[in-house]
Amino acid sequence: MKSMMKRFARIAAILLSVAVCEVMGALAQMPPQEQVTILELPPVAPHWIAATSFGGSIMVTPITLIDGDSLKVLGTITGGLTAMFAASPDHKQFYTADTFYSRAIRGDRTDTITIHDAHKLAPVSEIVIPNKRQLAVQDPTAMNVTPDGRFLLYSNLTPATSVTAVDLQGGKVAGEIQTPGCSEILIFGAREFASVCADGAMLTTQFDDDGKTVEQKRTEKPFFDVEKDPVFALPAMIDKQAYFVSYHGIAYPMDMSSNPSNPGGSWPLLTDKDKEEGWRPGGWQPLSYYAQDHMIFVLMHRGGEWTHKKPGTEVWEFNVDQHSRVARIPLPVEANSIRVTQDSKPLLFAASTHEGVIQVFSALDGKYQGQIEEMGQPFTLLGL
Repeated sequence: MKSMMKRFARIAAILLSVAVCEVMGALAQMPPQEQVTILELPPVAPHWIAATSFGGSIMVTPITLIDGDSLKVLGTITGGLTAMFAASPDHKQFYTADTFYSRAIRGDRTDTITIHDAHKLAPVSEIVIPNKRQLAVQDPTAMNVTPDGRFLLYSNLTPATSVTAVDLQGGKVAGEIQTPGCSEILIFGAREFASVCADGAMLTTQFDDDGKTVEQKRTEKPFFDVEKDPVFALPAMIDKQAYFVSYHGIAYPMDMSSNPSNPGGSWPLLTDKDKEEGWRPGGWQPLSYYAQDHMIFVLMHRGGEWTHKKPGTEVWEFNVDQHSRVARIPLPVEANSIRVTQDSKPLLFAASTHEGVIQVFSALDGKYQGQIEEMGQPFTLLGL
């Protein structure tokens, strides 16, 4: 019996030795283990933009960077609940205003300004802010950075309206600026911004390096009729002229070089034939511009009264000096939002929320360049 057990032990030892040799041989033949690396983006190019979209959860906001030349996705930043987005003037950092709850949809609320490295698209630091920022789908006028990169301004809605100034150099909240009855942050100088008011007036605010109000002036009367012809809040900016477009297709210029702002003469975008055919502006982000040639671009659709959120089937281009339409760009896929780049060879981007695509055109001649697919539900287009 003992001899049999010894024989089994020897056989087991031999089999184990063979198995070990085979494993070692296999390991010797395996290629070297791959190392994990983090890709870095090159410096921001003129034809890069950011697109916010609806994510799989309302608690996160995907912000996707895309390249209009290659028609490719460059990377994604994940923001919190209804995150806001802005870029630093030197393009080295991106900012998101985020809201988080300790129990996902409930619990303790924390709001932050998250600072992201623009090359790695990775968060590098954050600034905790008061729990009162505007919680709404991304609006390009809801958060901006001053031209000198010192302050980040974002909108609050509690429902009282105000603007918080965050000192990016000091890494802290500097102050809160009251803007009663007025919203939007249209920055026109290092320490100056304008807001559109609920009664159709415009409020211009100047503040100091402590984030405190120095002076506020309001236009003497409304520059549009909020009941008969309301305007889209996002204007086209050319020099210090802001061009607002109304639901019925009227352009309302505002001279922002004066304080308070000075309304210019309004003019129609539509001819009588256009009106008969039912054309009017519409979409989530229906207006953009090309400052160099004094052109504005308007997303247009056919529809009746109060169809101002309806996607557009064409983009119309207007010369603001001549008050005339100079081109019509048909869209292969109807779009909700548009944006034009500001370089010497500008591109026109058109985002289609429900179809999940972003179309790209040459802005100067309307030539179709292609589209970026599988974008989720792109909503707002933002500059870098």
